Amino acid sequence: MDSPLATKITRVFGEHPELYDCETHVRFLEHGQNPFMAEQIHFISSVAESMDLMREEKPHVVISASGMCEGGRLLHNLRYKIHQPRNTILLVGYMAQNTLGRRILEQGIAYEKRGRSGPAPILKFLNKAYPLKARVVKLGGFSAHADKTEMLHFLKQSNLRIKQISLVHGEEDQMFSFAKWLGKEGFSMKVPSAGETIGIR
Repeated sequence: MDSPLATKITRVFGEHPELYDCETHVRFLEHGQNPFMAEQIHFISSVAESMDLMREEKPHVVISASGMCEGGRLLHNLRYKIHQPRNTILLVGYMAQNTLGRRILEQGIAYEKRGRSGPAPILKFLNKAYPLKARVVKLGGFSAHADKTEMLHFLKQSNLRIKQISLVHGEEDQMFSFAKWLGKEGFSMKVPSAGETIGIR
């Protein structure tokens, strides 16, 4: 686990077993085990350890928590691993447009569809160009974001007096679609354009 934030958050979860579901209690707590610890997991704490990991040649899995591959230690892991066909970049969760994660996903999948023939796609980050020779795999089902049904449930069950909802996070076409859908549910909706100011009273 090479992410200071993920390491700290994992520790917080480990300190609150009262919030675990029944299955976790049965499988782990009743046997005196911590569900967030395992013999095979090593939490990287220092920058020096992280640098050593980047150069590690033995088979291993690096878990990093950089959103959309846009920053943090993950970028340094990528620059050491992205050009090697023996490596796999496993993308978990959603990758937004105009992010390095989306470029890796789209170009990596396209390269696979071409049978990995011809020159590998070139990706630029950290002021340098890297050939994307590592395999790219997308694993769905792990998003922490609520879907539209869950958002509607929250809005209806919140007991808030909602005058207007402004959608400011997401891809433009999805925001307009979501705004239209919520509008049909009786909410006053707005999708502000970039740089637009909205007054709140």
